[in-house]
Amino acid sequence: MGIKTAVITALVVMTIVLIRLTAVGALVAFLALDGEKAKVLEDTDISHYSWYIGENAGEEYAEKWGMNEDIFPEEITNEIRVTDYKMVYYNPWDAQYLSYLVVEYEDDNYQTEVNRLNNYASTDYVGYYGSEHFMNGYKLLAMEADPYYGFVYALGTDKNSIIYVELIFCNYFMDIDYESMIPEEYLPVGFDAAKDNSYRKQKLGE
Repeated sequence: MGIKTAVITALVVMTIVLIRLTAVGALVAFLALDGEKAKVLEDTDISHYSWYIGENAGEEYAEKWGMNEDIFPEEITNEIRVTDYKMVYYNPWDAQYLSYLVVEYEDDNYQTEVNRLNNYASTDYVGYYGSEHFMNGYKLLAMEADPYYGFVYALGTDKNSIIYVELIFCNYFMDIDYESMIPEEYLPVGFDAAKDNSYRKQKLGE
């Protein structure tokens, strides 16, 4: 191969490499910009409940990484007195969900719901994301826990109220500032799903 041919070949290779690097850089920049455009959706209107929970939920809220939401009421009926509610959705790259529903029941309805939840095939959660137990005054009635995707659970209080919570995400952390979006007492003691949480580091071997 002559010097001229070698130079031309080298220039062609360098051009291809530069084009590929430029394309990768542009893609990374586009994805970063796309992620930044994603907005956190917060909804506290209980009349929108069926948009996010149950069989009629919208497409982006229907699967929730395969987590079972049967712990939550299927629908909000006239017998359900809601005292607090919030749904949070964020999807910069991968969808994540935070919801809580606080319901005050009449005596008979409260016991019926407690029995339903106690019959749920709960899974263990201790140790996931540092979770230890729940605060005094909050009794765990049902739990759907996954070491990767998070939690769906219900807590009973001594005031005929039941608190339903879901914290669903992936990649071992939540992108949202969840601590500012949900009362601390609704979370498991020790729960840490921040990006640099020790549970994630352990799972990823960092």
